[in-house]
Amino acid sequence: MAKRDEPLRMDETHKRLLDWTYGQPPSERLAALILDDEGYRDIDPSHPLGGPDGGRDGHCTRDGEEGVWAVYFPRGQQSLKDIGDKLVADIDAARKHDPEFLVFVTNQEIRHSERTSLRALGGEIRIELLHLERVGTNLDRQRMAAVREQFLKIPATPVSDDPSIDLRVSLVGTAHMFTDDNKVLNHWVAIREKEIRKKSEQGHARLRAEQEKKERAEAERRAQQARQAAEKARETRMEPFPGRFGGSAIEMPWGGDFLRDSKIFDAVTMEQAVPDFISRMRGIQGVEVPQPPEPLSEEEIASRVAAYRTTLESRWPSCRDYLAGVGWDGMHIRIKNEAKSFLTDVEVILTFRGARGVDHEGLDDFELMKVQDPAWEPPRDPLYYTAIPAMARFRSKDFPIEWRDNDDGDLEVTITLARLRPLSEWRSEDYGDEVVLVVDPGADIDEVSVTFTATARTHDDVFEGAPLTVPVEKISMLDKLLAVMEATKDTSDD
Repeated sequence: MAKRDEPLRMDETHKRLLDWTYGQPPSERLAALILDDEGYRDIDPSHPLGGPDGGRDGHCTRDGEEGVWAVYFPRGQQSLKDIGDKLVADIDAARKHDPEFLVFVTNQEIRHSERTSLRALGGEIRIELLHLERVGTNLDRQRMAAVREQFLKIPATPVSDDPSIDLRVSLVGTAHMFTDDNKVLNHWVAIREKEIRKKSEQGHARLRAEQEKKERAEAERRAQQARQAAEKARETRMEPFPGRFGGSAIEMPWGGDFLRDSKIFDAVTMEQAVPDFISRMRGIQGVEVPQPPEPLSEEEIASRVAAYRTTLESRWPSCRDYLAGVGWDGMHIRIKNEAKSFLTDVEVILTFRGARGVDHEGLDDFELMKVQDPAWEPPRDPLYYTAIPAMARFRSKDFPIEWRDNDDGDLEVTITLARLRPLSEWRSEDYGDEVVLVVDPGADIDEVSVTFTATARTHDDVFEGAPLTVPVEKISMLDKLLAVMEATKDTSDD
């Protein structure tokens, strides 16, 4: 052990954890204190000094869920197989308690790529890993100085009159990824092709009907000419009609078809009035007069379907984001001031590596057509509707949360708080579900790494918190779409 006046290694905490020589009872007691600091509650150790523990080192809860915890503090780094065997044994022993999660507290270094395989061992039991890096970072916090000194014999740094920033950030929620979005895209293309073919058939039917109408009109014209010729021949055989003042007979300027000709004229007038009405309708802003269906060849149909697919693919990321914002809950952020002093003008910046942010919309305004075009708006009667520009989401001037996707493709969330009381916790859910965390399809990650920094007035230093992780939920986009449709159907039925 280093003497008090000797400088310690920068990684002294991690080194002493890995070289653990104190045995099982102290490791279980240390684990209990770490669990408490990490936000677990109702921590109830079993038998640190030995004895039957019922297949668990202790019981705990978190966010209303029941769980157990197990401790593995061997001396020196063990193989992944040895770590996995110990975890499997702990899982098998814990199943009799039917826990929702198992916290595996260990002094072993577990690489990022190894954590996924270890978590998968739990099956229906969620595995939460408190590995060397996480345990060491926890013990290096100022508030854990006394615990670090008690169990690792590393002298605690005296607390100054102006204590440093000491914040704990916890994240509630998951990141989300669609796994088969191409299947949904192809569904939309198939629907559009069906619509194009239906209108094409209507166009062909229209042409056939117009041709038949033209043929009937031609037959009627010829019959009319024949009747007029017969009528004229009959009139020329009529005897002269004596005029009132004598002279030759007066020839009537119309025949017996005058009444019918008047009706035809009226009909033509109405036909001429319809295009005039349509032309006036065109003058109304936003009015689109439907065009008659157009007959298409197979080549023309294929060309239009391909054009739609190209357009849909170009906006598909925004389509995915629309469904994500509607169908998933936002990420909840909690910030606790662990110091026994006030903090003012606090700014916390969280960076979610490899994830993006999407506005949380909720189910109330869900429109199915917006899944293929977020800019789509339902048609309205132009004679009774006046468009009102969409209002931006209202936020008060002291709204504490801002977020953006930076140039590196990471989400940055900035939280600005005027004041943070000692030992108090700020919660983002008090302001609603603001941002949904999404990961683009195809990304080869199972969790999002999160780092954060904090600054405050009268503190010249920048506080850098311990890295956090957020699990990535991978779900079929088609399944999520069907679930949203069913949920909104139930709402509309009510």
